[in-house]
Amino acid sequence: MSSSASSSVRRLPLRQALTSLRSGPGPITLSSNVSAIKLRFVAKNAEAGPRQFLRDYAPKLAYANPSLPIQVERIPDPRAKHRDPKSPDAGAVWENGEQPKPEMIIFFHGSTAQTLPLSHLDGAKILAQLISVAGEERPQGIEAPLLAVTDGTGDGVAA
Repeated sequence: MSSSASSSVRRLPLRQALTSLRSGPGPITLSSNVSAIKLRFVAKNAEAGPRQFLRDYAPKLAYANPSLPIQVERIPDPRAKHRDPKSPDAGAVWENGEQPKPEMIIFFHGSTAQTLPLSHLDGAKILAQLISVAGEERPQGIEAPLLAVTDGTGDGVAA
């Protein structure tokens, strides 16, 4: 991945941001059966995988799937010490006093949603799980015509 792709797309000049979004192995177009994606994780003092996925892969995913809603829910962290009473972490409480595990919920048209646990995964593995569950649509290319190769006798042999 290029250095421009690894930095935040928001901070890049427009031309570099577009190059970053278009670079790589190709656009990741998810199956048309996917209706939405929701990513839930503790934003601070937690695993880096979901943050890495958001930084490196979510912008390309959103660019290649413009009609797909991608919702990000950052769970407030009650362990954070804040002096600002307007902070989203101020007064946060976790259910049962335990840190919630990061997860991705994939919603499908006419089917039940599927939840993927993201614990101990980096950004690339999260993307691989998403593609394995949601499916990927490859653009249909133009097929190459069948070439006739002759062997010197005048008889055509298909290649």
